[in-house]
Amino acid sequence: MTQTVILAAGNGSRLSSGANGVPKPLTRIGGVPLLAHALSHARASGCTDAVIVVGYEAARVKAAAESMASGLALQFVETLDPQSPNGVSLLAAEPLVRPQFFLQMVDHLFGDVSLPKLVTTPLAAGEAGRVLVDRAPADIDLDDATKVRVLRDRVLAIGKGLDPWDAIDAGCFVLTTQVFDALRRAPASEPRTVSSGMRRLADRGVLGWADVNGTGWVDVDTPTDVRLAEGLMARSSSSVAAASS
Repeated sequence: MTQTVILAAGNGSRLSSGANGVPKPLTRIGGVPLLAHALSHARASGCTDAVIVVGYEAARVKAAAESMASGLALQFVETLDPQSPNGVSLLAAEPLVRPQFFLQMVDHLFGDVSLPKLVTTPLAAGEAGRVLVDRAPADIDLDDATKVRVLRDRVLAIGKGLDPWDAIDAGCFVLTTQVFDALRRAPASEPRTVSSGMRRLADRGVLGWADVNGTGWVDVDTPTDVRLAEGLMARSSSSVAAASS
């Protein structure tokens, strides 16, 4: 897998970074912008190019990405409404993606290289994608987390209000272009989030999963998450952290 899509359109309102004029992708963890961490993770995972979806302060985020010397070929696409759900951002990337690609959320930070866990085996003929999950989550706000219910190698259901659940969505995926049709088929009664597309795939029995298997990670949404992420980076001696420093 050599291509990744990074969703980086948000303003970081829950972090207070947006109020301070700092786009969320440029929020620093361990002195390094979240976007640089994501790009380093992609490069360490074997990616050669990245499609970055920008929105809030798009020109600023684009310029910062181009200055990060990521070693990746970068392409940019802009979502016209940064306040729209992240599934809208993913749809904006559709014209630029390959038949299979990784998907990263810019605000999900990992203590070790984790994208390859999604492709330890090739996608089966009946798989439209896989989600990275954590079956033993720690330091997670479960009220805000997206839960996943699984049966053998497939996801049965995914959503924040799911009960019972088996794992937490860790915010990385390997996907095929089937995801775009799934997003377009999301009912008008629910926000067009990435999770809404995943629910359509799960309903069809074509969404697989892979376990982070003990790798630490943080979804950086709040000041508390920033502190957790700083601690994760301080403890990590992984290639992701090293590449980002």
